[in-house]
Amino acid sequence: MTAGSTFTCPSCASRVTAGEDELQCEDCSETVPVVDEIPQFPVSGADSSSSDVFDLLSPIYESPLWFRPLYRFTGGPAAPTSDRQEIATRLDPAGCDVLDVACGTGRFSRYVADDASFLCGVDLAEGMLQRAKRHTERSGAENTQFARMDATTLQFERGQFDRVACCWALHLFGDKLAAVEEIHRVLSPGGILAGATLVDEYVLAQPGMQEIAKQTIGADVFETGEFAELLTAGGFESIDLDRRGGALFFSATA
Repeated sequence: MTAGSTFTCPSCASRVTAGEDELQCEDCSETVPVVDEIPQFPVSGADSSSSDVFDLLSPIYESPLWFRPLYRFTGGPAAPTSDRQEIATRLDPAGCDVLDVACGTGRFSRYVADDASFLCGVDLAEGMLQRAKRHTERSGAENTQFARMDATTLQFERGQFDRVACCWALHLFGDKLAAVEEIHRVLSPGGILAGATLVDEYVLAQPGMQEIAKQTIGADVFETGEFAELLTAGGFESIDLDRRGGALFFSATA
């Protein structure tokens, strides 16, 4: 395990320690399997099945066939050239312990890993995590750890991270408020959440487009006015939003 990762037990929330092929709870002896250096925390059946489409997408996610053209189509001409640079500027990861929630193939994790003190990426999709690990190893980052984990049950101690990123994923979560509350819990006081999500504007305001997003990738697109309310309900303040087409960039403080 990479130094810096402190996972907690899914049964009793005590710390777990790393073994060769499992994590073991210090208190209740619960174990969590580790496959190819990626801890496999339990997720619900519904959450597990929702990750299947992203396992299928993982080979092409960062290719010219998926993310880039979809981003340009959704964000339109007003969207920043680099979504990662926009989010990283809001996150300000320099010298911080960073959690990347729903990290996917690690495209944002790799972008900020050199600046961060430590970075942990979590996701439900096994295929995405395997690619994130391989991409990050090729990039030479040695301060990065990945784990399979549900965003609504983050297996970390309260206040463990200085920064949390959630890029293009909040619209995919079944229980959005639970995920935001969990992100708030693992952030230290004054810590920053930053990321991007989809809202019902621009192409996503056109008839049938939201249903296509729902049927293809399970996206539940936000109404433009409700996103700030979600962050506030989750405990955040100093919320800053910047809509570009159907893309909403955001940051907020715990």
